[in-house]
Amino acid sequence: MDLVIVILFQALYYLRPQEWSETFSTIHFVQAVMLTGIATLFFRQGGFRPREMFRTPHDWAVLAFWAWMVIASPTHWATFKECVNLYIFYIVIVQVLRSVPRMKIFVGWWVFFIVVVALLALASKWGYDPLDSLSRTNGPMKGRLVLNLSIFNNPNGLGHSVVPAIPMIYYYLIWKRPTTSRVIGFALMVIPLACIYETVSKGAFLCAGVTIFATLAFGRPRSVQIALAVLAMMFGVSALFLLPRMNELSKAKSDEAIQGRVEAFKHGYGLMQSLFRGVGKGNWKDEAFMTDYIRVAVPPKSGDNGDKGHYILRPVHYNKAPHSSYVCTGAELGKPGLFLFIGVLYCCLRTTMTARTATPDEERIRRMLFVLVISFVVSSWMVDFEYRPTFFMFTAAIAALHRHLIGMLAEPRKGKDVEEETPEDQPAPPVWHPPILVAQPALAGALAQSHVPQQLLEPETSDDDVIDVQPQRVTGVGWNWNRLGWFDLVAVLALTAAAIRFWAYMIVRM
Repeated sequence: MDLVIVILFQALYYLRPQEWSETFSTIHFVQAVMLTGIATLFFRQGGFRPREMFRTPHDWAVLAFWAWMVIASPTHWATFKECVNLYIFYIVIVQVLRSVPRMKIFVGWWVFFIVVVALLALASKWGYDPLDSLSRTNGPMKGRLVLNLSIFNNPNGLGHSVVPAIPMIYYYLIWKRPTTSRVIGFALMVIPLACIYETVSKGAFLCAGVTIFATLAFGRPRSVQIALAVLAMMFGVSALFLLPRMNELSKAKSDEAIQGRVEAFKHGYGLMQSLFRGVGKGNWKDEAFMTDYIRVAVPPKSGDNGDKGHYILRPVHYNKAPHSSYVCTGAELGKPGLFLFIGVLYCCLRTTMTARTATPDEERIRRMLFVLVISFVVSSWMVDFEYRPTFFMFTAAIAALHRHLIGMLAEPRKGKDVEEETPEDQPAPPVWHPPILVAQPALAGALAQSHVPQQLLEPETSDDDVIDVQPQRVTGVGWNWNRLGWFDLVAVLALTAAAIRFWAYMIVRM
């Protein structure tokens, strides 16, 4: 039951039934699923203990980031009510994914829902359009594909959301799979590829290229990774520039869309540098109130033949989106919030990149979760996904995998839990035979060849003296990492400084 609740939450996030009809809009699906998920924690076998919430570095990192969202906000209680469901679902998902089969089902449904979103968007151009997406595609979006749901009604949002499906399908249906599964996988891979192409999103193209390269290089020998990097630089970049609108990157200084992002980056950088706690979660829209000027033609005055009319500049006010998770987090939560945000991503990458697995399914799950993290890291420079449930979902799944790999999910062996040996397993006692009179010369030979029971030669031992030797664990995480230390603190600080430096570099270069 608890796993069904988690899958329902995935379905609600991607398919968003409350936006399909006015009838559904009055139903609080998320709240109902959240309350049911909480109930399953307490009524499951074994119950729920609060200390289970803090067993991995990911748990502490997510708690710190979520708590800072509330603390940094000017309206603490309102932000708490808005964000509490994200943290609750993180806890529920971590506790539900307590075995490899459950993790496999979870990531399998994840890629299924992404493919359904891509298929619905494409179907709007083929005649099946229950959400009236085609009118938005051909209207405001000027032919760039969208799906008329709140988080997919922008080509960039749709494209970046679909990107992870390509390598996830590869790992779930093609990698180390039978031929039939591979054929199905290659056929399904056409759907997200076509969807991304139809969005004509430069950022989605770049993210897809980086994610596919990371997929091909992940887990391979160092020499193969270097060869792939060389091939990507020689041919991959050129291939990307053959896609629609990619040539606009070569004239970024004159491209209005790119310059709009530069203005958003400048504004966010200034807010982060001037405010320690930022402007608070959700307040970017009010702070990024910008002014632009448009030329308006003024007709000539009636009766004045010499007046041919003229143009005036009329101010236009609008709200500018941050266009980046890092920009939005830095502006709304300040440098501490950006540090904690990158800290969560660091924990996810460290587990997925250094994990040691023992079975193909464990490795499959590890690679699919790595795909979700790396695509999120890249996309976050081009779209604002910082508070999306997907961020908390893949972190929870990685925390659950971390628990499994280091043995936290294994049941401890206790005296009462160990099954007693059956009588058949006990060594048979020696059988006594009556003495037989033999001739004196043969007595020495008979004694030499006789079998002396070992029980008579060794002292009797008690159960307390037996040492239960456990087999050495094959799985794990690099350096047996399960606690945040000084090295992690320095690493996250360095990554945060690098992100801020790259942020400033893009403002200058773009």
